[in-house]
Parts: sequence; structure tokens; C-alpha cells
Amino acid sequence: MNSGTGTPIPRLHIFFGAGGVGKTTLSAGLAVHLARQGRRTGLLSIDPARRLQSALGGTKPIDEAGTVLLKEDNGGELRAAMLKLDNSLRRWIAEVGLSPENERQLFAHPFFHAVAEKIATATETLAPARMAEWLEHHPDTDDLIIDTAPGLHAVDFLDRPDRLLSFLDSKILQWLKWFAGDARDANIFQKAMRSGAQGILKALGKAGGENILLGLGELLLMLDQVLYRMLERLHVARDLVRAGLPRTRIYLVCAIRDDSVAVANSLRQVLQSKDLKPAAVILNRTIPDDFRRDPGLTGALHQDRADLSADENLYYDFVRGMLAMQNNVEQLLAGEGRVCSLPILPHLEQRDQLRLRDLEQLGAALENRLNVQP
Repeated sequence: MNSGTGTPIPRLHIFFGAGGVGKTTLSAGLAVHLARQGRRTGLLSIDPARRLQSALGGTKPIDEAGTVLLKEDNGGELRAAMLKLDNSLRRWIAEVGLSPENERQLFAHPFFHAVAEKIATATETLAPARMAEWLEHHPDTDDLIIDTAPGLHAVDFLDRPDRLLSFLDSKILQWLKWFAGDARDANIFQKAMRSGAQGILKALGKAGGENILLGLGELLLMLDQVLYRMLERLHVARDLVRAGLPRTRIYLVCAIRDDSVAVANSLRQVLQSKDLKPAAVILNRTIPDDFRRDPGLTGALHQDRADLSADENLYYDFVRGMLAMQNNVEQLLAGEGRVCSLPILPHLEQRDQLRLRDLEQLGAALENRLNVQP
């Protein structure tokens, strides 16, 4: 399937969830596994906490522009990036080819520093533009995996393109840019209008102690090419999420914790309000089925507790409580959609730090669960 620009649309995997549920590790595991399978895979973390570097263990440092972590003989590749929007903004400005003087003026502009500082915290707002840029630079991407920040606000990533497009397309920005522009290219009427309007803006600026509106117009004029490019990328991002369905796969990651379940259900409601449905809820690090069906365990849980030591009673009380909570969580989540339980992988739990091989095994187990279940 192609986007409106003719660019092939990759499979898009977006992970949401509460903090501490293993979302970043699962994202990294799936990315490594797909790359090993011969897929050209991108992994973009838009988590401000930048957990991806630690999730990938001893691999090379990951930068904002993207770092190749794997290249396989079968054509598979893994390229990862951690979003740092102030770096993205400066790179986008460099890409439009401003003259050295204009670039110097822009970086020295008092409003630029304020805008750059604000952009650095607007992760969910501009992350879609970064996602679209990824496909410009790497149009042969087969799978693009997005690791979002924890919590409900991460869902803003999905509809911020529409909101930001409305703002950037608004007439007020065109008005500010037109009146802040150079009047030498205007006719008599435009010169008179600009002169009068600039006088009003300057008067308002003096009243406020700073020429805010005119300064904003000047900044927008210098950023014009960057904003135009951003508009194009936001359109692509919106189409990628919407038109890419069902190739857009949204996963809610949950743990056997009450707070995690509450966040997962809230995320599902928010997604439904946006006419989006998760492909699956991933219940992570559950008690393995073989362990739950073990006759020895079943018998021990129901045997006469008087015959057990204090330590054994404590252990079986813990196991019984975990099993009961897991059953409750599975029933609660299963009421409204598909649930994939990913059990604890004992050989991985013993690692102090996961390696790429460990992540591949985790990703294979995850893909198997996602594909096998209906």
C-alpha cells in the first residue's frame, strides 16, 4: 500500500502503556526479531525518559538522527533513534538550505530560543513529523515501531497532526508573516496596510514592554520553509496512522497490577473516542501456562497447610494471590477485546542486562503470541 506521495506504507507498530510494564523492552525485542527475520526495521522512541538505550543494553549509543544497530545477510536491518526535538528542529532548519546569514539571524533571534525550548517538551506534538521524516530518509522501511511515553498523554501522538495542521494552516499565522515581511515587494495599498499594521503591532508591543507580535511574525517569516516542510510531514503522518489501517497496529501493554490495568482501560477508552481500536492488549510477564497447570503446584496449593513450613506457606500464599490477580485481570481485559498473555521467560529474568540475542527471543515470543491468537 502506498501513501498519497507514492511512498510505500510500512507496517506501523505503536506501543502504549503505564510506566514499568515493559513497553520499551517489548518494542526493542520486536524490532530486533523483525530485523533478524529480514525486515528493514525502524525503532523510534518518543519517550522523554529515553529508556530505549538501557533497554538495548550494550549496543552502540543511539542518537536523535538514527543509529544502525543491526545489518543482516538476509537484508534485515535495525535502525533506532531517540527523539530529541530541539536537535530535530535545528536539523530541519539546516535541511531547508537557509543562507548562512539567515541561519545566523534565526538562531540569534530572541524568539527562536523560546520556541526551541518549548519544542523540546512538545514530544507528542511534533513526533508525528519526525515519524514522517523517517520515511523520507528511509523509504524502504518495512516496519516502523514507535515506543511512546508512559500514560494517557502519549495517545496525543495519534491526533496531534490534525490539531497542529489546523494551527499551522490558520489565517493568523499568514497574517503575522505578511505584515512582518519586507514591504519593498508590495504595491501601494499593501505598503499602506503593512505600515499601519506594523505601527499598531509596535504600539501594542510598547504597551506590553516587548514587541511580541512583530517579533513572532519575523520568526515565522524566517521559519517559513521549515513550517511548510513540517506541514507536509504532518499530512503524511496523519495518512500513515489513518490510511495505513489495518497496517497500523496499536498495542496496549499491561502488567498484573491494578494501576496498570486502570491505565490500559483508560487508554482503550481514549482510543475508542478517536475511532481507533488496539490490535491487542499485551498482558506482560504473566505466570506461564505450564506452571499454572502443573499438578504438583495445584496439589500443593490445596493441601493441608498445617503440614507446611512458614516459608512454604508464605510462598504458596504469594503464588495463590498472583494467580487470582492474573485471572481477574485477564477476565477484566478480555471483556472488550483481544488479550495476548506474554509469560515470564525464566532464562531472560536471570539476566542482569538483556543482549540483542535475548531481545530477539523476547520479540519472537511476542510475535508468536500476536500472530497465533485470533
